[in-house]
Amino acid sequence: MLKMKTRLRAAALALSLATGMATNAASASPVPDYAFVHVTGSAFTAILPDIATLDFEIVAVDADPAAARAVLETRVGEIRALMQHLSLDPEDAVVREVRQTVRKGEQSPAGGPMYELRCDVKIKVRNVTSWPALAGGLFGKPNLDGFASSFDSSTMDKTVDELVTQAVLDARRRAEVIAAAGGRRLGAMTGATPDAIKNLSTAMGLQRDEFRMPRRAGAQEAQNGVQDRDQLMSIQAIKLQQPVDVIFRLENLPVARKAR
Repeated sequence: MLKMKTRLRAAALALSLATGMATNAASASPVPDYAFVHVTGSAFTAILPDIATLDFEIVAVDADPAAARAVLETRVGEIRALMQHLSLDPEDAVVREVRQTVRKGEQSPAGGPMYELRCDVKIKVRNVTSWPALAGGLFGKPNLDGFASSFDSSTMDKTVDELVTQAVLDARRRAEVIAAAGGRRLGAMTGATPDAIKNLSTAMGLQRDEFRMPRRAGAQEAQNGVQDRDQLMSIQAIKLQQPVDVIFRLENLPVARKAR
């Protein structure tokens, strides 16, 4: 369906450029009934974030579910104490409900089941300068698993508005080239649709096997752990690209008057 629409648009564009008038079916089509050019403009920027989010899990395993829950609560207390030490609001650490399962294939020394308790934690870091100390203080801590980070900007709306403006200007430049190549003059912009902004940044997500690296032996695994820690602690720039589809009217060039 998408290929068919693209071919229809291309055919209509070629016919419109060649004749400067609409086809007989124009009245029943979304294609403009005037000579036009359709182009896509784009703008790119990279900004430093001032907001960050850290997601991870707390995991505890024990033959006694109450003991495992006590471990979860102890880790939550340690996390909030670290945040307070870094002048971050401990209330910005949101702890979701605890999930309890029985571990398959494992038994306690007494022959009973082993229970696994998990809860998700999301920390919103409103002062990104504290990020390296927070991430570095939590990564590698016992019972913490599945780290993932994301970064944002408090001025994102303004940045996106500026990108849309730049993308439209880029589209106009492209359209002027096409109009000149076809012996036409570029007219007014008659339509524009910005596509969803694309975040080209690389999000950080550690798989559980990578997180559990310190419990495995080997120099290569240890080296991977150092790299993961460095990546988690780094503050990554936000790379954004904004495409915009634009339609411009095409006008005939002025006819030169003959000298008498």
